[in-house]
Amino acid sequence: MDFSAVFKRAWEITWKHKGLWVLGILANCSGGGSQGSSNVSRMPQFQAGGGEFPQIERWVQSIPEETWIAIGITAALGIFLLALVFWVLAAIGNGGLISAFQMAETGETVTLGSAFQQGIGYFWKLLVVQLILGLASLLVFAPAILGIVLFSVLTLGFGLICLIPLLCLLVPLGIALSIYTLLTQIALIVEKLEIIAAFQRAWEVFRSNLGAVIVMGLVLGVGGFVVGMILAIPFFLMVLPLFSGLIVGTEISSVAGLSVTVIGILLYIPVLLIASGIMRTFITGSWTLTYRDLIASKAD
Repeated sequence: MDFSAVFKRAWEITWKHKGLWVLGILANCSGGGSQGSSNVSRMPQFQAGGGEFPQIERWVQSIPEETWIAIGITAALGIFLLALVFWVLAAIGNGGLISAFQMAETGETVTLGSAFQQGIGYFWKLLVVQLILGLASLLVFAPAILGIVLFSVLTLGFGLICLIPLLCLLVPLGIALSIYTLLTQIALIVEKLEIIAAFQRAWEVFRSNLGAVIVMGLVLGVGGFVVGMILAIPFFLMVLPLFSGLIVGTEISSVAGLSVTVIGILLYIPVLLIASGIMRTFITGSWTLTYRDLIASKAD
């Protein structure tokens, strides 16, 4: 398999049809898979001393407990509905991207509108695929993770050292499941299969072309990680004014540092969205073209 030709063609389509970047942004609504992780817990914590804002403290204490419960329930429902909306948009975006690259390869006219309509048309099937594989992964990984936690607690943490190989095994299994999920979605759209047939076809392609799938996964995974790290650098630079202001310790320096940081982040978010949309478009397109090449070579 000519990987360089696949990447070249994927980039040509990605750059030529810039409207697909919108679908890439939508596809990222699900969180972007395993390409990133949150390190919020490692960020420095700054705490204000008690009694510095007595009016705010009295106002918070005056709010009835029932009101806080209502606010908590409302917030939880809002987060759930927002996550549901993002999930729907991600499925439509992913389906639209796969359809767009398929249309480009078959000589059809590719537009954002036509790709979006294709994504809507395949939405329910893609949703069922995600639900089935999501539940399957939950049944497999949840007991394993729970067992690791319990074993670590019972052995006062020493057992965790013995389970490091198992933890290392769970990571590639999770990545393999993500790739298989995407291949199933591609099979469903590219070959116009029903759900069960798409599962079977994706597994056949995955199993019989394991070497090519591993190479493609490594290249795209490492490349995506490097690009993600590069895109994260401006965020670290934007936080420097805030830290500088806090180190100086005056109210003016703190407010000025916070203002510069917030303005910088707000200006950078659109750039980050576009860049992540381009990256998702290229990655999904590369897998779609890879799948087409694999089934074509087997047919020959």
